[in-house]
Amino acid sequence: MERRVLDVAEGRRYLYKKRGSLAVVCDQGTPEASETLVPFDEIESVIVHTPQASYSNGAMLELARRGIPLVCCDETHTPAAWLWPVQGNFEQGRRMMAQVALHDELRDDLWADIVRAKLEAQAAVVRGEGFSDDVLLEFARAVLPGDRGNVEAQAARLYWKLLFDERFRRRRFGDEPNGLLNYGYAILRATVARQLCAAGLHPSLGLHHHNRFNPFCLADDLMEPFRPVVDSAVITLWQSGCEGVTAKAKSVLVAVMSESVWTERGTAPLSRCIEWTAQSLAQSVVEGKNLLCLPKGTVLVG
Repeated sequence: MERRVLDVAEGRRYLYKKRGSLAVVCDQGTPEASETLVPFDEIESVIVHTPQASYSNGAMLELARRGIPLVCCDETHTPAAWLWPVQGNFEQGRRMMAQVALHDELRDDLWADIVRAKLEAQAAVVRGEGFSDDVLLEFARAVLPGDRGNVEAQAARLYWKLLFDERFRRRRFGDEPNGLLNYGYAILRATVARQLCAAGLHPSLGLHHHNRFNPFCLADDLMEPFRPVVDSAVITLWQSGCEGVTAKAKSVLVAVMSESVWTERGTAPLSRCIEWTAQSLAQSVVEGKNLLCLPKGTVLVG
């Protein structure tokens, strides 16, 4: 059974544990109050947007015990706080020690592969919109270990200009469709963080991203090749006239994690593909060599 993202969008909501399920009470304390039960086994992550949500300690403990991220978002649909379990994979101590000791050469090699895969996926998005992908593919071929030439940033300027217009700037608090992108990335980030924790890796020990105020640097690294899948969904919404994070937009972006992707193991949902990528990263860290398995950009957004 594929897990699903539980989105708590608006209104007064109370979340508590009820037997083997997460109970979500809507409009608590009013005549219109209602309750929905979602089995914990079916939950990939819980994304909360409404400032009127509250939680029982039992619900939070059960989410942590099962490794299910609880993500609290701000008004721009950007994650502002996370619940991350202290206990995780049975090998996490050994794997975290290996993360700390990761040598720079391997770190740079892994990051180059991640950037290259991201640029190839961006090229597929651009090609799907009727533009030439030659320059982005050339950028992908030019990536050096550690992306020392900062090719990723150079490609981003061209990428966003082609997809939207000259005035668009990809910013957390920018104009739409930044809100749509923020929401889609929040879901993606939660999925990646969950799979990293399940693989016994510490999400704050990044390969490239380093920020003492960011507890999910590694999640921000590993989500990069998958961002173009969200971009593609946002473009479709934007072109259909959707200019904000509506209920329809949320359902479309949540469904991205269930989209089928072709991999060497066969066709699988994107969330499962992310799981395999996280496991291959953990194997790379422990064995000290690049064993990272990333899907081809053409099959992610082909």
